[in-house]
Amino acid sequence: MFPDPMAHLAAELQRLDLLLHREILRLRATYQLSLDEFRGLYISDEQVDRFINEALSQTESASVLQELTEQAAALRQANATCLGDDLPWQRLITSFGLSPIEQDILLIALAPEIDLKYETLYAYLNNDVTRKWPTCDLALRLVSASHAESLQVRQYLLPQAPLFRHNLLQPLPPTPGRSSWLTSGFCLTASVAHFLLGYAFQSPELASCVQYCLPAVGWDEVPISPEQSAALRQIVPFCKTVQTGSPVPILLFAGRYGTGRRQAAEAICQELGIALLHVDPEAMRASATSLYDLIRELTLQQRLLGAGVYLAHAEMLFDKDGHPLPEAHQIIGPLAQAGGPLFVACTPDTAWRALLQGRRYLAFNFGDPDYTQRQRLWETYLGQTDSTVPAPDIAALANRFILTPGQIKDAVDAASDYYDLHRESMGTPRFELLMDAARAQSGQSLGNLALKVSTLHSWDDLVLPPPTLKRVKDVAAAIKYRHIVYSQWGFERRIASGKGLKVLFAGVSGTGKTMTAGVIARDLGLDLYKVDLSGIVSKYIGETEKNLERIFRAAHDSNAILFFDEADALFGKRSEVKDAHDRYANIEVAYLLQRMEEHEGAVILASNLSKNIDEAFARRMHYVVEFPQPDEHHREQLWRGMFPPQVPLGKDVDCRFLAKQFPIAGGDIRNVALDAAFLAAQDGQVVTMKQLVTALARQMMKQGRIPSATDFKQFYALISQ
Repeated sequence: MFPDPMAHLAAELQRLDLLLHREILRLRATYQLSLDEFRGLYISDEQVDRFINEALSQTESASVLQELTEQAAALRQANATCLGDDLPWQRLITSFGLSPIEQDILLIALAPEIDLKYETLYAYLNNDVTRKWPTCDLALRLVSASHAESLQVRQYLLPQAPLFRHNLLQPLPPTPGRSSWLTSGFCLTASVAHFLLGYAFQSPELASCVQYCLPAVGWDEVPISPEQSAALRQIVPFCKTVQTGSPVPILLFAGRYGTGRRQAAEAICQELGIALLHVDPEAMRASATSLYDLIRELTLQQRLLGAGVYLAHAEMLFDKDGHPLPEAHQIIGPLAQAGGPLFVACTPDTAWRALLQGRRYLAFNFGDPDYTQRQRLWETYLGQTDSTVPAPDIAALANRFILTPGQIKDAVDAASDYYDLHRESMGTPRFELLMDAARAQSGQSLGNLALKVSTLHSWDDLVLPPPTLKRVKDVAAAIKYRHIVYSQWGFERRIASGKGLKVLFAGVSGTGKTMTAGVIARDLGLDLYKVDLSGIVSKYIGETEKNLERIFRAAHDSNAILFFDEADALFGKRSEVKDAHDRYANIEVAYLLQRMEEHEGAVILASNLSKNIDEAFARRMHYVVEFPQPDEHHREQLWRGMFPPQVPLGKDVDCRFLAKQFPIAGGDIRNVALDAAFLAAQDGQVVTMKQLVTALARQMMKQGRIPSATDFKQFYALISQ
């Protein structure tokens, strides 16, 4: 057996030398190579004789030509018996199904890559010192023993022939002034030449969008459930049963970042014993090289290496409406036919069926890990650092953040790096660092669809009746301890969907609904996003549903609490269908009802009038919290707590009087206090009753009421006109 690729190629070149020798003798015998044709610029017979180590005579007989033909055939057979399956030449033959004639043509193209003497010989046989490359005419003469045989060989050199179609050979630009097909030249594709010589090679054009990987990932390192691992392992024996040359069905991996899609692909390729090419389609589209040329080179690399292809971020091949881009089929089609396994990775919401329609595929969903898996992942990744985190803190992280394994690992690494960098001056507890890192790993796309609410207040800042405050704390506790109910106590096996928490805050404007939602979010270490209704509701049919779908999807990825203010505008009662407008309005409400039911995060609805909420929504609320107007006692608390300690308050400020005389909500009290502070800043630098009653009078007029002496009593005269 040949010990290496070069030993085999050296033996094959001996056979090529015999064919060249035969052709030279044939031309000389017919006087087609005379010195006069070169007019002083030529390659001498003596130089050629040295190359082939023969003293040639122009009167060689036909028996010598036949002898050379037989020697070449015998050498082919001898070389074939010593050709191992692991040598590049044999792998190329098997992968592309090359015939003996196609192998000879490839050998002719490969020879100048090994020894430059073949350029001289080709120029000599082309009867043109400037054409040092193989031509179609030369290939026909070398491979064919007769004119009749050369007519059959022509089909292997046509542009649509496999050698050119599979990019093994590339046509050379035509010589100016020459139009004959016979004079056209060809060369070996660079990656094929390096492959046959036993060297790794990657086209420079692919360097920016393709990464070569020799997988070393075992199934134990893939962060998926045992059930999913067992299903994916069946791909390996399935791929082995597919006949050589037949395409393997496309393997569709749908999931978020970090769910283990790439590790699973590497584990499959590792078990198959093949390499993996990681492809970025967005980089391919942005490349200066044409997409057609990139795909041709990529499919060639795949077949040469016998590698799998991992097409990452396949969602980038779709437009914003979910339709495949024109170049999507240009990418998927050739890769699916290349023969090796093709892994297409996309996000769960990608409309991938539109792209794979009419193609064979196997789809696998990589879902988010459940609470128990998340807890184990936090423990595993934290155990790889020098961190010591109490079990309750790990449970809190696993409960509050629905992160993928990759996101959890990134969060642990980020928190560990920050801690190591600030170890000496560290004042923030390790748990707080992990909470910050987990929030940073959550998706940020919700910020484009909703307004992030600053969570500045704590429980001490809430002024609510005891029953309302207790109910609100029950809501926070339900979010905090839902992992116990669903995971440890097994309720998740009783409830197929809708494991999120739905809460309704009902009360007139200014009673503290938004502030309370912020307090809950801060207590749990979660972000709070307030949905902007103006950016959601659309007069166009179906657009409102699309906008809400984007919001709920982004809320899932962001691990945030979703807050719908003035929710009765979206979740209002369904009406009797009298026209098309009523029908589509009811469809919107029904869609919202379904989407709310499926959402697994926390959603808080705020409404000024709970009776306006559709009964189907109200029935599905886990908690309904009524926010009443504050009584006199609570209004006095609000007045006293509204001013920060730094505010200079006059001695005449009578919070008890204000609470007794003006039955207004906390939001109105806040507006009055802020208005009075601005008045004081320009009028004496002290907040007194003069500024407060003036601000109160303004607030009453905004609400359509006329300030009177009955309301303001002894302070009526202080109102500024």
